[in-house]
Amino acid sequence: MKWSSMRENLEALTVALLLALVIRHFFIESYEIPTGSMASDLNGLHITADCPNCSTPNHVGISSDSLTNRVNLGNRIEIFEGICPENNTPIKIATSGRNQVTCPSCKQSHSTEGTRWARASTLRAWCRECTYIFPVVVESTDILGGNKILVDKFIYDWQQPKRWDVVVFKFNRERNYIKRLVGLPGEKIQVVSGDVWIDGNIESKTIEAQENFWTQIHDSSVTENGLVKPAWNSDSGWQSQDDGSWDFNQVGDSGQLAYTRPIRNRYNYNPVRPSSRPDPVRDVAVRAKFHAARSKDSSSAGFHISIHNYPSEYRCSLPFGEGAIDLQLIRPGEEPVLLGSIEDSPIVQGQQYLIEAQIVDRRFRIFIDGDSVADIALPPSEQQAGLRGDGRDQEASSVTFSAQNCGGKLHSIELFRDLHWTQASRYATSEAFEIGADRYFVLGDNSPSSLDSRWWGSFSRTNLLGRGFAIFWPALPGRNESGFIR
Repeated sequence: MKWSSMRENLEALTVALLLALVIRHFFIESYEIPTGSMASDLNGLHITADCPNCSTPNHVGISSDSLTNRVNLGNRIEIFEGICPENNTPIKIATSGRNQVTCPSCKQSHSTEGTRWARASTLRAWCRECTYIFPVVVESTDILGGNKILVDKFIYDWQQPKRWDVVVFKFNRERNYIKRLVGLPGEKIQVVSGDVWIDGNIESKTIEAQENFWTQIHDSSVTENGLVKPAWNSDSGWQSQDDGSWDFNQVGDSGQLAYTRPIRNRYNYNPVRPSSRPDPVRDVAVRAKFHAARSKDSSSAGFHISIHNYPSEYRCSLPFGEGAIDLQLIRPGEEPVLLGSIEDSPIVQGQQYLIEAQIVDRRFRIFIDGDSVADIALPPSEQQAGLRGDGRDQEASSVTFSAQNCGGKLHSIELFRDLHWTQASRYATSEAFEIGADRYFVLGDNSPSSLDSRWWGSFSRTNLLGRGFAIFWPALPGRNESGFIR
């Protein structure tokens, strides 16, 4: 009886191991991300650097040999590592042999007593939340491996590859690659002003697909130390609160709250290069909770959310009481153009709403309390809007809130930007690229730092190994990046 029980356990274990081997070989396989071409959702070799201004953790890529992943940290340098006496935050900075160092978080000088020598390199990082640029020292113990993902090797045996899938494929004999599938067999593809065009038309992502592409660039609840200019500039009548919310009182008056920081195609994963000036990003979403408190005259009261693509303004006007929500295109010196209206959607005083406005793939989308209430194509005149600013102080893209004859509260403000595909390459940029039969075209999400089909051209379906669907490692209590791939 005892042997029988042991035998059953051994048989069960053997079957489980065989099944695991079969599943791994035929259906699912693991793959480690070697580079940052798919950052910031999929990371290769990197370090985590906390921003001295807002404490936001940033994943910063580390360059390595493309075949061996070996990192060269250079010569031994003197490093100061300790706690800032001004604000009690950690400091780790190269001293360059000086007797004092300047703390990145308080800008004060401190003694270098307690320095040490180590093999390390230095780089400059950019904070995805507050845009602060700060120095980072990299030692071998700081470097984290790339994400490990699971690849479904069977899926393309029973269904066709779909646009926007994250795929693993072979392109040469040296290694496998992971990119986003963008162009399908027989199509003509071109990257134009950051967007993907298919067969002469911009490829507008569905609402569901677009959710996988937004990258958060601002959260009003994050506390900052004042090392960069404030994110928002307000007229009188707007009052900021400690929790990042804004109270406004424009009863009998009008005024606005404007986002002041540039929205550009910069990635916190890519170290900052002094000579680089990233392209503006014009596809932007803004989400906020809006509480309508009071109005002097509901017939003339209104709250407006605007996304600006210079020189155009795309305004969503929310009336108090009766009236429709209007979506307008406003250009300097021209009469406003009504793009569309949402009937029977007044703003009721005393209630709170979650409002979201999006300009993406040349479409104007509005959501109220999570429900889509408008999805309108912009007119052809807007193809060139938002590609550049005015050359002085006007950014190519920005966001404003404005109020007229009303008061209330605005909080939980979040800003997002879409992926922006760059045009510096060989194929599908200066002119359309024709994809052959049974061939595919891929792009890396981290477009400024990705070798992909813009440089290689298309590849055969026989090179497709499968679809990446989940990150399974790291999955530790202090570093859990597991989850489904967007």
